Parts: sequence; structure tokens; C-alpha cells
Amino acid sequence: MKNFDFLVIGSKGLLGSKIVKILKKKKINHLTIARKNSNFNLNLKNFKSLNKLFLKNRFRVVINCAAIIDINYCESKFNEALIINCKLVKFLSEMSKKFEFKFVQISTDHVYKGKKLKLNHEQSEIFAINKYAKTKILAEKYLKRLNNFLIIRTNFTGKKKNTFIDWLVKSIKSKKIINLFHDMYTSTMDVNSCAEIIIDLASLKSKGIYNLGSRNMISKKNFAISVSKKLKKKIKYRNISCDMQQISRGKNLGLNVNKIEKKIGYKMPTSNQSIVNLVKEYQ
Repeated sequence: MKNFDFLVIGSKGLLGSKIVKILKKKKINHLTIARKNSNFNLNLKNFKSLNKLFLKNRFRVVINCAAIIDINYCESKFNEALIINCKLVKFLSEMSKKFEFKFVQISTDHVYKGKKLKLNHEQSEIFAINKYAKTKILAEKYLKRLNNFLIIRTNFTGKKKNTFIDWLVKSIKSKKIINLFHDMYTSTMDVNSCAEIIIDLASLKSKGIYNLGSRNMISKKNFAISVSKKLKKKIKYRNISCDMQQISRGKNLGLNVNKIEKKIGYKMPTSNQSIVNLVKEYQ
């Protein structure tokens, strides 16, 4: 039987890869799970393989970054999305009880119903506005049965193919006319800061639900305009409303981060600071 501080599930995704990079830098012993190029190359639908891993290794903290986040995919292939977004979480919750590790589930700001221009706190009303949000709310219910868990509701982006910031920067540089939501507000933060804070929080005696995002909220439109200014490029865009989308989306997703700031003892970055950090990756 081998002992490790962390297990990172979904270690090749945007967030998982950043968490692994920081763990390596801090020389914290850990293992990783992904489909390829990890310590354990597994199909996460195969729970028997996962069970064998937990029988042979002990972990202090397990961070689950694996998820299907494509809203259109979740809507059209809901049963498939349920396997990774819910059934996997249920299984890991059972493993957490059996092997007594802290289970950290990466959730989403998309669960909040939200009131216009008001930041959501952890006790705010949640609402399954679409099937993606439904899968994340169902997953959270499994963790709430545990004694040692963290649910992190967050919104992040970073330099990787098909992310929001990558699409945005490439569109700005190629002078494309893009559609921007003027009525969707988020507390989006850069993925590097997000990963650092998750490790810090998981390492503390902390449990329950925490919002993790920038200290303020900003519309998708103004976020994009700010990025273009920092790139010193002109942006071409059309104002559009979330209400024009075929699949309903959360509009007022700003996060109140007072709880996490108090717990870890330092301030979250502002939207502007997060944008500066993101743009640096492209300069």
C-alpha cells in the first residue's frame, strides 16, 4: 500500500494540468488519472479500474476535475453526460467514505439562479437552468452526504484550445466580428490563480461549499473589450442577449468570495487582475 497527498482526476484538462504543475513545483507527492499521458491511463466510465487503484493506494485528498462542460453536448446527450458528471461523482463519494480521503469536487457557477447585478453567496438559490447545470447540481448532492468534502463553485479560463479566452484572443487578432453577451455577468478568473487557490484550500481543514472566482463580476462583453485593450487590438463585435440562445444559460453568475477569502487569509484577484494574467499568456 502506497500513500500520497493528492490524486488529480482529469489531469490533462485545463484546470487539472495546472493543479498538477503546481503540485510538482511545490514537491507535493501526487498521482494523476487521465485517458492518456498520466500515472493511470483510465477510461473514467470503468469504475472497476478505479476501484483497483483505491485498493492499492491511499490518498489524503482527491480532486475531481473531470467533467463534460459542453452545454450543447449535455443537452443532446444527457445520459452520456450523467455518467461523468454524476455517476462518477457518486462512485468517488463512496470511495471517500470507504478510504477516508477528502473529496474535492469542481462544480460551476452555472448552478446559480442569480439576481441581476448581485453576487451569489454559497447559500444563494440554485437552479437547473439547463441539463449541464442539472448534472452539476445532482453531483453536489452526493458530496453533501460526506463528512469530509469540498464543493468548489467556480468559473475559470486559460490558454488552451477551445477555451473562452483562446477563442476570444484568436478572434480579436484575426479581426473577426464576434457575438458577445451584454447581459451575462460572471466572476471569471484565470486558471493559474484558480489552481493555486484550490490546492491551498484543499490543504486546510476546510469542508463544505466555497465560491471561487474574481472579487467582482463583469459582463462577457466588457470582459472581451478589456482583453482587447490589454492586447492593444481593436475588437469587432455584436451585442447579443443570452435570451437569444436556443439553450437557456445562467445570466447573473457573479460570485461572492468572502467565505473563501476569510478561510485562506488572502484576497481573490479582481476581474482586471485575472484579465491581465490571462493576456500575459498571449504576449
